[in-house]
Amino acid sequence: MASSWFSPNPDKAWAERWLLGYSAAWMLAVALVIVTGWIHTWGDRGYLLFSIALGAAAVVGPWLWPGRPDRGRPVWECWWFKLNAWVFVLVFFGTYVGTHYFFDLMGMRYSFPVTWTLQADMGRSSQTVPVFMYPLTQAYFVTYFVAAPVALRKLGGSVGRGWLGRVLVVLVLGYGIAWMETFAMANDGLSDYFAYADKAKMLRFGSLGYSAYFLVGLPLVIRIDEDRERWPLWRVLLEAAAACCAIWVLLELWAAVVGPL
Repeated sequence: MASSWFSPNPDKAWAERWLLGYSAAWMLAVALVIVTGWIHTWGDRGYLLFSIALGAAAVVGPWLWPGRPDRGRPVWECWWFKLNAWVFVLVFFGTYVGTHYFFDLMGMRYSFPVTWTLQADMGRSSQTVPVFMYPLTQAYFVTYFVAAPVALRKLGGSVGRGWLGRVLVVLVLGYGIAWMETFAMANDGLSDYFAYADKAKMLRFGSLGYSAYFLVGLPLVIRIDEDRERWPLWRVLLEAAAACCAIWVLLELWAAVVGPL
């Protein structure tokens, strides 16, 4: 039997479809503010309100949707809420701590006209992380950790059900997501506010470092409520914290082996 794109858990499958639609909506919103130039007229409040609207929609949207099949269940037992909680832990770690690897080793630069920042006191760079990046990255990572498991189910079944085929698909998806985000975001429309010192090197080699988030996260996140078992929220948060530790180790390994680009 051909492998399915969506989860065998019908409630989770519904939420995956909903969140894929949400993903298309927030991407369109980001493209709109860049193309129209609105992004160049904002300050701290404008960036933060826009990013909160995008990030919060991943929770508020399914919660308020009249036809959701898990309406009778407490919100913390719903897969879409657990996914957002899992992603939140990863996003906070990645934005608060992990961004310094991008500053110090991958040549990433932020130049947004904002003063509200939040980051760990580490690394050699004087770069700071805008507060609005936290809810904005929530939107990005919800999309990644919905779309990638959907692809993994289908492609993993297509290349065979052995562990080697599944590992290969995870590697390709992880590197592909990292490469595509770098290519899409480091564009001329955002060059005044966001750029890499050497985009070509970042695409080829930096994507390997960035892919640590997906090489670790994808095999873990797909397991949440995948079959009949319903994970308690504490388990979701514990595994997200463990994923952060594993990602940190891989980032350190990448820094030791590859070093600054």
